Amino acid sequence: MTAIDLLDSANQKYDNTTSGLTATNAQGAIDELADRITSTVPSSATDTGIAGTIAWDANYIYVCVATNTWKRVAIATW
Repeated sequence: MTAIDLLDSANQKYDNTTSGLTATNAQGAIDELADRITSTVPSSATDTGIAGTIAWDANYIYVCVATNTWKRVAIATW
């Protein structure tokens, strides 16, 4: 699930009353997104992971592109 999917999910939880999106629904969407961003990096390209999770360390940004499938890109100062 991507960040866009999470936002769409939040929109689907939209409370159709005059109060709009409820605090509970919004907090749930924020919590779900926060669970997908971590500084705990995978140990290999096939490490456990949920699609859409993003991790980082001093040298790479890691993205879980499918269940238990990670890709990484090198980062550097400029």
